[in-house]
Amino acid sequence: MSTEAIQVDNDEKFNRLGFQDISKLLLEFSVPALIGLITQALYNIIDAIYVGHGVGEYGLAATTVVFPGMIVIAAIAVLIGYGGNSLAAIKLGEHKKSEAEKILANTIVLSVLFYLVAAVLVLAFLDPLLTFSGATSEVLPYAREFLSIIILFGIFDIFAFGLSNFIRTSGYPNTALATMVVGVGVNVILGYLFVIVFAWGMKGAAFATGCSWVVSTLYVFAFFLSKRSPLKLRRENFKLDVSTSLNILKLGVPMAFLQIGMALIVVVQNYLITTYGALDAEVGASGGLAAMSVLGRIGYLSIVPAVGIAQGAQPIFGFNYGARNYGRILETLKKAILAAFIIMFVFWLVIMVYPEVFVRLFGLEGRHIDYTAQSLRLYLLVVPIIAYQIIGANYFQSSGQALKATLLTLTRQIFFLIPLLFVAPLILPKFVPISALQSIYLAESISDFFSVALVAAFLVPEMRKLKRLAEQAQEEGVQA
Repeated sequence: MSTEAIQVDNDEKFNRLGFQDISKLLLEFSVPALIGLITQALYNIIDAIYVGHGVGEYGLAATTVVFPGMIVIAAIAVLIGYGGNSLAAIKLGEHKKSEAEKILANTIVLSVLFYLVAAVLVLAFLDPLLTFSGATSEVLPYAREFLSIIILFGIFDIFAFGLSNFIRTSGYPNTALATMVVGVGVNVILGYLFVIVFAWGMKGAAFATGCSWVVSTLYVFAFFLSKRSPLKLRRENFKLDVSTSLNILKLGVPMAFLQIGMALIVVVQNYLITTYGALDAEVGASGGLAAMSVLGRIGYLSIVPAVGIAQGAQPIFGFNYGARNYGRILETLKKAILAAFIIMFVFWLVIMVYPEVFVRLFGLEGRHIDYTAQSLRLYLLVVPIIAYQIIGANYFQSSGQALKATLLTLTRQIFFLIPLLFVAPLILPKFVPISALQSIYLAESISDFFSVALVAAFLVPEMRKLKRLAEQAQEEGVQA
């Protein structure tokens, strides 16, 4: 096949976002993203299982307190990766492929610059960061050993996670999936060898994770250097452009705030869990942190359907917004929300009925099992309706409405949840038969309920606007 024929075929891969059946596109783009995220979520669960059985309660607690440090890496990946991908999808919809290639190259350069600054800061203030995140004197050595290694591999996570979205937008969702699955497979195998077989403890878990990021990164760059990729890596595009960089960062801010908000929330949660856990003779501070490690991982797995479908819908939103196909945007929005809700409801129902089955996987023993199972129900109380919040906020980002997306993200992660974390332990035990410690877990569900209501206040008028624009476009087409 000639180079021209290959290029035409590759261009068709993303041009079809403007005319193919929406249900078919959502299925094609969301399923690989969903499988990839589930695979990653399962790895996080398996990783915690390895640590729980191979290291014990303190190791499991350490996986909770290192989270804010790891979020720094994730925040860079989404700030630049999601921002760049959202901008590139819009440019592709406008048939400006050369600009999309420039965005890809600038995304790579920005990723390196931001990582270097973040790595230096995290390593320079490692112990204070971990202590601030809730590490007790018993947990601190385990957390320090893990995070000091994992941060050195951070650039590979930024590349693997941030750039895989460009592969999906290029029209190759299965390849984007493969970049994640390959890395996760390496992680699971090496995690078992390093933590369980070789008994390297937290150091083994860190090296296993870092090596998996390296493998995923190699897979990502192999795609962009191949003939299949519609977006080419051109040397002249690696010169940092101020305007392009600012637009990338602007669109990435909402997702970055989501990550930073998560880190801030974990710091506050860990502080409160440590404080109230120390007053709970039955659970204790380390027991509360270990339970939070389980809740966080299962909680993430429960929202993966919405995140995966949102990722699958992102290039469809962006392309059609750039092409002004408002009817297709509205159809995508409705079908994405409905599909995510149905999947999440089924999974949520299983967790609510059999929470102990999930908890026992992590190696917790005795009193910790019943306590964590009950806390899990509180933590995931309103999970199904979060589909509306996640996909709604993602729509505003994908359509270039960064301010609205940022506001919706900040309200859920900061303005709602953080005050609730402080207030809930003081008020809820007076009205609900739960401890102050468990009130912290229930605060997450209350915050989610309010955040869904706020997204609805923005999204309902937006959907009416899309419907009106679609009708106007149809009328103009008929008149023409």
